[in-house]
Amino acid sequence: MIHGASHPQKQRRAAGCAPSPWRGRWLGATLLVALAAAAMLTLCVWQLGRLEQRRAANAEILARLEQPPLHLDGKTLDPEAVNLRRAIARGIYDYDQEIVLRNRTYGEVPGVHLLVPLRISGSDAAVLVDRGWIPFELADPAQRSTFHNAIGEVEVQGILRVSQVRSSRLSPADPPLGPDRSRLDAWFRVDLPRIQEQIPYPLLPVYLEEATPPGSAPRWLPRPDPDIRLDEGAHLFYAIQWAAFALILLGGYAFFFQAHVRAGKAISNA
Repeated sequence: MIHGASHPQKQRRAAGCAPSPWRGRWLGATLLVALAAAAMLTLCVWQLGRLEQRRAANAEILARLEQPPLHLDGKTLDPEAVNLRRAIARGIYDYDQEIVLRNRTYGEVPGVHLLVPLRISGSDAAVLVDRGWIPFELADPAQRSTFHNAIGEVEVQGILRVSQVRSSRLSPADPPLGPDRSRLDAWFRVDLPRIQEQIPYPLLPVYLEEATPPGSAPRWLPRPDPDIRLDEGAHLFYAIQWAAFALILLGGYAFFFQAHVRAGKAISNA
């Protein structure tokens, strides 16, 4: 009787010492979890790097904006050297060469930006001025004459920007000029080399986004709207998110692994 009673216990102990088919599965699962957590932490570090790049770019923009304004005299400029610099220009608007920049909003209201060459005083050159936003229903050339109120020599203050380029093949393209199209009135971007093709005098290689002079009341229409973005984006949020995902994955895996180990011990001790 004694020997017969101990035989099942020996079998259970022998079975507990046998290699478990789950060991290989847990090893593979552990490797997958470790790789996934490492990938998430890599994305976290990458987002933190992007955040530092964004902060450095913002600091450079602020440094340029704080420099004394340039006085445009019609001489050629290095676009990259003067990009995002404040500038002042005196001259006369050539409304006959006015164009619009389409698909622009102000306070979520659709509209366009008015772009007019300013013939720089004492020079044969001009600088293209982005005067600001108007509602879409006033974008027709006949309606825009309402805003041709800056007559004679004027002084314009603003921020210099480099020519815009098409970012990808998916972005809309401005149609080419040709024998059947000598002039394009509405543009998707400020492409200065292409706009120059329909302007009979030289344009500076940068354009001027008009800004409201310090101490002046904002003009309603056209509404000056310099596009200067100094936010840090969502990089910090994404970095925290990826780090949280990694911690949740590792913590959850550790919890289930310990539960499996406890269940195995309970079975072996039964």
